[in-house]
Amino acid sequence: MKVLALSHTYEPLGVINWERAITLLFSGKVQTLAEYEREVHSPSSSIKIPSVIVFRNNKRTRIKSVRFSRNNVWIRDEGKCQYCNQYVSSRNFTLDHVIPKVRGGDTSWGNVVTCCYPCNQKKGDKTPAGAGMRLLRQPSKPVSLPYVHEVDCYKDYYNNMPESWKFWLGENL
Repeated sequence: MKVLALSHTYEPLGVINWERAITLLFSGKVQTLAEYEREVHSPSSSIKIPSVIVFRNNKRTRIKSVRFSRNNVWIRDEGKCQYCNQYVSSRNFTLDHVIPKVRGGDTSWGNVVTCCYPCNQKKGDKTPAGAGMRLLRQPSKPVSLPYVHEVDCYKDYYNNMPESWKFWLGENL
């Protein structure tokens, strides 16, 4: 079960697992705004699993650096192939090295883009110019990846989103 985490200003920060949310709750760093029906039990008590939490102070409002990952590249590129501009599902996309690894390219924010299978096959181990293709935009490391943007990209995720999240993300969906 996932938990939506909000900053002290009620802006979405991200999604964490329920175990981390309960740890933050017991340490006094967060307050619960919505709960699931499901409970967890200890020998002496039981607690409903939080669905939405908010941090009590402003010390933890921004993530310092965006971690490079397959999913974060997809989010940065708004779920679109960077060659043909077609939406690519979060389950069915490839990562393309703009400068291929065989030509000395690295796996980094500045060299990896979201790509559909047909475009990746067409490009192969060539550079975009060598394959007669053009990038929509030059890849770079994002300053942040707010959760609101992530939800906007997950076109197929909205129906599975907990109802309690929709209030906090509603205007951004």
